[in-house]
Amino acid sequence: MSRSLSLCPGRPRLWLGFASLVALVCTSLPLRAQDAVRPSLAGEEAAEARRQDIDQIPYNLMTGPIKYRLSATFGVEYNDNINLSDNDPQSDVIIHPQVNIDAIWPVTRINTLRLDIGLGYAFYLDHSRYDTNGILLSPGSQLAFDIFIGDFRINVHDRFSLQQDPVEELQLSNVADYGRFENTAGVSVLWDLNKAVLTLGYDHYTYISTTSAFDYLDRNSEEFIGSLAVAVTNTTNVGVESSFAATYYDQHVLNDSNAYTIGAFAETQLTNYLRLRVAGGYQIIDFDNTGSVFDSRNVNDYYANVLISHRLNAYITQTLAAGHESQLGVNSNYIALNYVRHTVSWNIIRNTLLSTELFYEDANDSGGFLNEHLHRYGGALTVGYQLTPHVTLGLRYQYTQKDSNIAYRNYVQNRVSLDATYSF
Repeated sequence: MSRSLSLCPGRPRLWLGFASLVALVCTSLPLRAQDAVRPSLAGEEAAEARRQDIDQIPYNLMTGPIKYRLSATFGVEYNDNINLSDNDPQSDVIIHPQVNIDAIWPVTRINTLRLDIGLGYAFYLDHSRYDTNGILLSPGSQLAFDIFIGDFRINVHDRFSLQQDPVEELQLSNVADYGRFENTAGVSVLWDLNKAVLTLGYDHYTYISTTSAFDYLDRNSEEFIGSLAVAVTNTTNVGVESSFAATYYDQHVLNDSNAYTIGAFAETQLTNYLRLRVAGGYQIIDFDNTGSVFDSRNVNDYYANVLISHRLNAYITQTLAAGHESQLGVNSNYIALNYVRHTVSWNIIRNTLLSTELFYEDANDSGGFLNEHLHRYGGALTVGYQLTPHVTLGLRYQYTQKDSNIAYRNYVQNRVSLDATYSF
């Protein structure tokens, strides 16, 4: 399903951006390893700890050195607005069978190959034209290899998904099938210097639409990231972070771009139960204006995000995330997004896990075909019950509402789903 690509020789800014990123994160490299104040994140002890964690995972099948964990899920969902419409909502009952395979192969005592994949399908009882074209690959599917060498931890990975649910893209309205295959393949390297941790990574990202209406979104990106974290206390790290991404589309509808970020972050364990991470910096996205989207605006803006994790007691844990950033658009060069998300896990009934979610999003198109300003908000309630050691039942209700400044692009969607999972 992937397409072969080669880097265009006319893109010197890609390598210039990567060189700048490396220069940024290496400016503090004179920091040298000192007496250990914590176990190394990349040393043999870390590899051994990870191996012991793997041994505790309830794998239920083994072929030679390879361990497997297999499960099957059967789900039924009622959706009162599958096409995200304001004036003509279509309702349907959707059948979701899925098989999950998690496999792990300890190639050596400390180096591990992992495969996680979810294979599914969607049957629409009333609108069969929206049935899955092929199979669905759940987000989180991946093939990854962890390699530990001295103070280095190397992760080689290929992460992939094949989805069609349009509600996951906040810019969409009046769409029922937003089929797309996404693949991220690359490598990341963590270098533990005791008082400092340096991380560098490269990914090649591929997006392929499985519906002809969105073929113009087909694209590839070369993405580089880097960060340097320094421990200022036993509970607090501060650091710098940067990224560069060159994106180029197969069709000249949306504009190719080069995106840069540079910023700083701090993360601290305020108490035994409260953890805080804040980050912020500057974001630039430079578009080449070769597309037909009629949008010439570039991004020169700040980005910021905060994540708070709080364990109230033995039964209740919550997280709060908020931020401001710019993302590539579906109908324009980019959208400027503000968001707040809150989740709570309520472990208050034996064998039952209850979770609640709330979110609010405010976004502005940069121009393009629609020049939309939208608000989207909603939430979800999920209940999971361990019926037997092998069977788990799940019930979920999700509400989503979008308000747009453009006529007929508002919608309200209610979804109720019930599923049963059997772990072999």
